[in-house]
Amino acid sequence: MPFKDGGYDDAEFWGQVKSDAPTFLAFWNHTCAPCKVMAPIFERLAKRYRGRMEFIAISVYDREDIAKRFGVTSTPTFILTRRGKALRHAYGVIHESKLAELLDQYAPPSPGGAEVTGRRGLLSWFRR
Repeated sequence: MPFKDGGYDDAEFWGQVKSDAPTFLAFWNHTCAPCKVMAPIFERLAKRYRGRMEFIAISVYDREDIAKRFGVTSTPTFILTRRGKALRHAYGVIHESKLAELLDQYAPPSPGGAEVTGRRGLLSWFRR
């Protein structure tokens, strides 16, 4: 999941995670076959929820500290957060429709198709 659409520094990352906007975190690593299967699904969902939910991919190799803080022990792990709290967890290869069902419960409606909350655009990655 090597996304190129900008990155977060520590303060921006925690500001996003603690904000009122829902944030969908994907913990991955470059040697993980299930992560490679989920990468295009994560990208499609990010497009679908653009402006309503922030999507951030986090390499467990690059940010082991963040993975530990969220209790991530395997990849891929997906965590939906809001106001600094983990609301839902999902693990492994998951059908796109099941993830969309989960996200639909937390994504704010898009009035008339207008974007309402996105800070970084389509996808963001987090690095040190």
